[in-house]
Amino acid sequence: MKVQDILDALSSSEIVEEMEVMVLVQEPGRQALRAAAKLKGGYVLFINEALGRDFRRYSYHVQKEAKMVRRWDNAPHWPDMKTFPHHLHVESNKNVSECQEVLIGYVLNEMEAIIRLESAVPS
Repeated sequence: MKVQDILDALSSSEIVEEMEVMVLVQEPGRQALRAAAKLKGGYVLFINEALGRDFRRYSYHVQKEAKMVRRWDNAPHWPDMKTFPHHLHVESNKNVSECQEVLIGYVLNEMEAIIRLESAVPS
């Protein structure tokens, strides 16, 4: 995977309304991306990816009205999880569950499902 793949996925997603790239590094052996994408439904997705020859650090943080909705990341701070270092935070830094390594496509699909469910519920 390359950071350009992430940018392409965001650009082609139907739920992304706006995108801002804060950091973009594309050098041999090192890539980094820090970006924010405004999603439908009032969500904001913060992307943080660092890729090297033999490492990948990622965080996909989604919030709405300044409150965490989800964050998928591989920060190595939950060593007892079977999927360590990969994990998912739901609505709080303390509410953590196991998850496999994720890519941007998975995150966008999950958010699309959440947005679709919300729009189907009468207000």
